[in-house]
Amino acid sequence: MEQIYKYRSFSASIASGYKLFRSNLRTILYKSWIEAVAFSFLYGLSLVMMALHYKVAFVCSIVALLVSVVFWNGRLFQLIDGGTPKDKLWRAARALVVGILFFLLPLVGIPLINVMMEIMLEEHPKIGRALKTGFCHWGYLFLTLLMSGLIMMALSLVLAIPLYICIYGLISNHLGMMAGDPSGLPASFPIILFFVGLLTAFIFLFAQLWQTYAFAYAHGAILTRELRRAEEKKAAREEKARKLLKAGEKEMLPQESFLSEDVMKNN
Repeated sequence: MEQIYKYRSFSASIASGYKLFRSNLRTILYKSWIEAVAFSFLYGLSLVMMALHYKVAFVCSIVALLVSVVFWNGRLFQLIDGGTPKDKLWRAARALVVGILFFLLPLVGIPLINVMMEIMLEEHPKIGRALKTGFCHWGYLFLTLLMSGLIMMALSLVLAIPLYICIYGLISNHLGMMAGDPSGLPASFPIILFFVGLLTAFIFLFAQLWQTYAFAYAHGAILTRELRRAEEKKAAREEKARKLLKAGEKEMLPQESFLSEDVMKNN
């Protein structure tokens, strides 16, 4: 974790996140595949429930999907910096709430990325400090999110093509049925949609890891910058106090010499 706490540019944070992901992919895959499979299974199930218009089952699957996100993030950050599973799950649940707020407030909520990393990485998270520094470094976080988001968008155009085709077919069929046409989807379409969604979610979940690591490096860079700035301010205050003290001593010297001359005249 010490390597995270180093000041980097946003591009260096993205590159460092990718390097960390690439060098530890096998370990991450081996130790977190259960959480990844659970997430992927629930994602595929939610797609099927949506396609079949089972509203209650769809809502239940979404709730279960959010719970699986908590377990996934808890395991992921436990692999990064250790900690107990219970502690990481609690942190991941809090970070999930912040993440929902981030998606509800896309641009204004960009500093919440720093808050989520503060919750997951710091031993004693300070939410107010993280939010304040997040706003101070809004541009840094925005550029990190923008560049990594563009890369993820390009990856999704390749990784999720089968899923996009299935969803396009589902929407087109639904519009046709609304116009009075019979359903043109095969009876096995829900099964196909389930497995395509499961496989896509599993691959995309691991492909997205480097972006999460990039945000972790961005948080470390912001924190390092703030600590360095605080040290510079402290050093400036100490230097100012030293100069004032020297100026006060110089003002006292003429008075002391004047008193010594009066004493000599009296003698």
